[in-house]
Amino acid sequence: MVTIIAAAGWGFSKSALIDFPPYIFLALRFSLAALLLSLFCWTDLKALNKLQFLKAFLTGVLLGLTMLVWIIGLDQTDSVGEGAFIVSLTVVVVPIIGRLFFADKLSVNHVLALFPAVAGLFLLSLRTQASGEHVFVLESTHLLFVCSTIGFAFHVILTSRYAKSIPTLPLSTVQLIAIAVVATVAALLTEGWPKEVGTISWFWLVCSAVIATSLRFSLQIKAMAHLQPSHSSMIFMLEPVWTSVLGVVFLHELMLSNQVWGCVLIFCSLLIYRLSSLKALKRIFPGSMYTK
Repeated sequence: MVTIIAAAGWGFSKSALIDFPPYIFLALRFSLAALLLSLFCWTDLKALNKLQFLKAFLTGVLLGLTMLVWIIGLDQTDSVGEGAFIVSLTVVVVPIIGRLFFADKLSVNHVLALFPAVAGLFLLSLRTQASGEHVFVLESTHLLFVCSTIGFAFHVILTSRYAKSIPTLPLSTVQLIAIAVVATVAALLTEGWPKEVGTISWFWLVCSAVIATSLRFSLQIKAMAHLQPSHSSMIFMLEPVWTSVLGVVFLHELMLSNQVWGCVLIFCSLLIYRLSSLKALKRIFPGSMYTK
C-alpha cells in the first residue's frame, strides 16, 4: 500500500501542476501535511530541545532545496516513470556520498550495481532522430532528477547521522515545516498566484498532502515497525514500477523501447545493490518460489 500510494503521489503532483506553479504547490502541500502530522505528535514536538529542533529543521531545509529541484523536473518531464526510476537510485548514491565525504566502506554489491545504473541512465538519454540514428541527448529533466537524487542521498545521510536521537514523528513534522518554509520563500521570490485554479487541481493538491504525504508516512511507519529493514527495502523498490504503470494507464504516457530497457537496467541495479536482502529472504523462505 505504501509503495502504491507513493507512486500515486507522483501522479497527484503532476496533475496538480497543471494549474499550480511548482513552488506554490510545494508550499501548500507541505504546509497542509505538516499541520496534519503535528496533530498526532504535538506533545512530542513541544518536548524537542533547541538543538534537536535545529538539527531537524536544517536537514529539512536541505530536503526542501532538493524538492525545489525535483518539482521542476516533475513539472517539465513527459514521463513520471522515468523520473521515478532515476530518483530510486538514491539508495545507490547514498554509499558513494558516504565514501567520498565520510570515508564509509563500499560493498561489492554496490560497486557491481553502478554498472547497470550508469547503463540505464545512458539508455534513458538515447533519442532516435528522423534518420533512424540514435543520439545521446541529456535532457534538462534528467539532470534535474539526477541532482535531486544526489540531494535526497545527502538528506538520508545527514538525517541518519545527526538526527538519530529525535523521535520519528516530530522529526518528520519539523522537516515538513522546513520544506514548506523553503518552498514559500522560493514562491514569493519567483512566482505569482495563478489567475485561475480549477477545482480538480485543488483536489489533487489535497490528495498529495493528505494521501501521498501524511497517510503514506503514517502507514510506512506502521509497516516498518513490523518488518525487518531488508524486507522493507525490497518492497520499497516497487515504487518506480508502480509509478511507471500508473503513468502509462492514467497519464497516458508513452515510453520508447530504450527508455523501458533503461528503467529495467536501473531496476536491476537496485536488485544487485539489495542482493544481501535477497539472501536474507532466502534464509527465511528457503523453499519459496520467490527465491528461485
